[in-house]
Amino acid sequence: MNKRTFNKHMNACRTPDKQRLDIEKIKALPEETKAALARHIIRNRGPVLVELITEGIDPHWLAAMGYLYRTKGKEYTFVHTCEHRIR
Repeated sequence: MNKRTFNKHMNACRTPDKQRLDIEKIKALPEETKAALARHIIRNRGPVLVELITEGIDPHWLAAMGYLYRTKGKEYTFVHTCEHRIR
């Protein structure tokens, strides 16, 4: 997945005011799209929304990539590396 396709899918999952992501829209995405979005984020070392992690993503591989932490933010829950600080 390239950056343009990633942005297209993520923009389609925004709330009507375009300020936040809508979790229900993310849950409605096909499994392969969610997995591709998660792999793109992981490849770029960003925090991943829990809703994007599907059965197709091996939790052992995710841990080997350094995604050992799960943090609940104000609205979202993320899986991330120690490099990130979630508020």
